[in-house]
Amino acid sequence: MLLRAAATAQLAVPRSRRPAAPPGRGRAAAVAAAAAGARAAAADLSGRTFLVTGSTDGIGRHTAQRLAAAGACVLVHGRDAARVDAAVAAVRAAAAAGAAAAAAGAAGSVRGYVADLASLESVRSLAEAVRADHPGGIDTLVNNAGVFAPERPVKSRDGFELTWAVNVLAPFLLTAELLDKVTSHVITTSSISASSSLDEGNLQQERGYSAHSAYSASKCCNQIFTLALARKLEAAGSPVLTNTLDPGTVNTKMLLAGWGRIGIEVRDANNTFELAADPGPRGLSGQYYVSGRASRPVPAARDEALQERLWALWERQTGRQFQL
Repeated sequence: MLLRAAATAQLAVPRSRRPAAPPGRGRAAAVAAAAAGARAAAADLSGRTFLVTGSTDGIGRHTAQRLAAAGACVLVHGRDAARVDAAVAAVRAAAAAGAAAAAAGAAGSVRGYVADLASLESVRSLAEAVRADHPGGIDTLVNNAGVFAPERPVKSRDGFELTWAVNVLAPFLLTAELLDKVTSHVITTSSISASSSLDEGNLQQERGYSAHSAYSASKCCNQIFTLALARKLEAAGSPVLTNTLDPGTVNTKMLLAGWGRIGIEVRDANNTFELAADPGPRGLSGQYYVSGRASRPVPAARDEALQERLWALWERQTGRQFQL
């Protein structure tokens, strides 16, 4: 069995209830994206706490290191204790280097958490641990972890197809468990590989397994989840933003396993960091960002009836309802 952990992202709808802006194009959009990136790079994140799932490798680890270098308290997550320990050490080194470069005082703190997102019980345990360690809450939850299982269908501990369990159910459940402790932003990684439509009768690849179809469907669901959550948060009057993004075509282990070396190097993959570090000036929720620009989500994600059907399905499968 070959499993590859990685990141992803996609989505759109402004908190004002106006229709989502069309995909950003042209010089103005490029300038705005560059300005947001510059603000993120210069941000002082001291006093802010970020939980980044799947942060022992790839985009997640790079994002955690950049957040820590900017002074943030970073919660590192992975499913293997030794890899979590190694990542925590690397993120602490980035925090120390960032503090030294900024001539700041103490570096941002770093803490590691071990949890297998293929297990719903493990997801709940992760949320319980974060809640216990941070009773005052966390600023931002970054649902970055994901898998691509190219060899054959694999079942999770709870009997779900593995890609569905880790890429779809885990972020839904973790967000539900932590939402009342999130003060600013929920980011869920999607991808430009997201499918434009969903076969509701084959969500877990029951009729013939395709790793790429499983992955693309999961990334479409990440967009659906974000758009639905943004709508529900707005209706509840919550100040919390939620957005999704394509993290870029990056040479992570997952990309190499499924598509080959066709992307940029991990050290240049800053989209997730920039969205996490600088959500405010955009002022929007339910957006899908590509290269820092608000872009149009896939057609399935804009279908509110489909959003509601899947939301109800995810509640049944996880046994958890959102308290909004």
